[in-house]
Amino acid sequence: MKKWQKEMAGFTLVETLIVLLILSILILIMIPNLMQHKDFAEKKSDEALVHVVESQMTMYELEKATNKKPSLEELESADFITKDQKEKYERIMKKEQ
Repeated sequence: MKKWQKEMAGFTLVETLIVLLILSILILIMIPNLMQHKDFAEKKSDEALVHVVESQMTMYELEKATNKKPSLEELESADFITKDQKEKYERIMKKEQ
């Protein structure tokens, strides 16, 4: 007896929908976890920047032989910090207040 239908290789619609459903569930589980990691990394980055700027303030005081705490503008003009670091530090300090 001859086969009238060819054997088709591939996935059926139901199999494809099940795979998509499983992938959707996995993505829904992973997204909140990824957001938590992003927030944690941003917090650690901010803490590191604050530490760097405060260290640079101490270095400035030692180099200039003064007990006066330098302003951010003084640090930037003396090339102890960059403009980007200054702006981020100001943003962090405003957020903490």
